[in-house]
Amino acid sequence: MPRTSLSSATSPAERLRQRLAGALPEPVVDAIQSLRGRPRPEVITLGELDGKLAQAAELFASSEDAARRFLQSFRLALPAGRPADPFTDQYREWVWDLYRQVSGRPSYSLANEASSFDLEEAVATPYPYSTRSTTVVGEELMGRGFLIAALGLVPPARIVEFGSGWGNLTLDLAAIGFSVTAVEVEAKFCALTERRCRHRDRVSIVHAGMLEFEPEEPFDAAIFYESFHHCADHLAMLERLQRIVRPGGSVLWAAEPIAPMSYPWGLRLDGYSLWSTRTYGWLELGFDEDYFAEALARTGWRGCRQRLRAGSPLADVIRATRDPDPRL
Repeated sequence: MPRTSLSSATSPAERLRQRLAGALPEPVVDAIQSLRGRPRPEVITLGELDGKLAQAAELFASSEDAARRFLQSFRLALPAGRPADPFTDQYREWVWDLYRQVSGRPSYSLANEASSFDLEEAVATPYPYSTRSTTVVGEELMGRGFLIAALGLVPPARIVEFGSGWGNLTLDLAAIGFSVTAVEVEAKFCALTERRCRHRDRVSIVHAGMLEFEPEEPFDAAIFYESFHHCADHLAMLERLQRIVRPGGSVLWAAEPIAPMSYPWGLRLDGYSLWSTRTYGWLELGFDEDYFAEALARTGWRGCRQRLRAGSPLADVIRATRDPDPRL
């Protein structure tokens, strides 16, 4: 696979360190983490997963922070048999087979992205405030703030947000004065955003999957905030964005799992992702940074990355514009 990288404000030494770490086998990375005083995640089998998640469920009942720490303590072993070329149908089938094994479901559908919550309670106390965790809330606020600062737009620019979820970013953008179209596959999230919205003249809520959405006219920008990794066909979505965003516009991915990985893309196998996939059936993909850069290039985009490492892990934004000479 060609070595295409995302340009970044990170220093060359730091980028090299990240790339070398991502190229190492997982056992070697675990050993390095141990030498740095960070405990190695326990590598478990699929047969051990339900027992681990039962322990996590008990912890969630009393402490969000304790449950998250526990879920960080293990990961699933990467299965063998992965095809070499991540752009092939064979590789995609390997990913879907792993999804079926981890989720325990015969197939994936958008219905799997349903979320169970009490609408009235969520209106009063939406996520992340419902976690009662100052860490979770603080990181979320810093992540959204960093994204807004990286937008490079002024109101009343038109923005489409894919996977708007609880509506927090949607409402932030509308309060600033942007015209926001929130595309959300979960009907309850659509109803929640409608109930919470104080700027109805600036917000349009569309109940649809991101691959189903067809705009009447292109937008100035498209945003994925913690949502792109739920897309069942990310390459098709990247191609569709060429029609969704106007020439000269941009696409932003924020707080997405795009980082050095030991495989190009596929189901994330850390404890928290496993919890989401096994418990709810959610699609929790991850993307190696070099693979994602190549996927952008193949679909006509050029990306630049910004991070605020001293703040929140969610303060991580990739901004892409149309490549003037796309390699389609």
